[in-house]
Amino acid sequence: MKSLVASALAFATFTSVAAAQSGPRGEPITTEHYYRIKWGSAGEFKRLYKLNHQPILAELQKQGFITAIQTEEPFTHMAGNQRWDLRVTITYRDPPAAVVVGGAFDKASDAVKARLYPDQKKLEAEESKRFSLLEEHWDVIVAAN
Repeated sequence: MKSLVASALAFATFTSVAAAQSGPRGEPITTEHYYRIKWGSAGEFKRLYKLNHQPILAELQKQGFITAIQTEEPFTHMAGNQRWDLRVTITYRDPPAAVVVGGAFDKASDAVKARLYPDQKKLEAEESKRFSLLEEHWDVIVAAN
């Protein structure tokens, strides 16, 4: 099942990159980012997310690359592979901002990281710690408006 999901995500990313490079630039695109957090680690994961990742997204929203950010947690618990603990839905202003590697979004993101977090080694260590608290993470393009 995991390989099927990975294949579908790879195909979606490939076709989205192709569309982003050839399609209209002005249409928003929405992605969902799912996090399945190891039991007992949710508080630390969310603390690190709010400390290091959320401010970067907020700054990129101020710059216009992102038009909306919504963070949600499920009200009830879910079983096994269906379970996710945090979902972040992001609407990007256009496909290149969402999926083109090395484009304007990535350059702006790097500049924001450097400005907000001058101690890059500390940021890298905390982000590694944050991702070590995950069982799984996946991204889904849900709408190209």
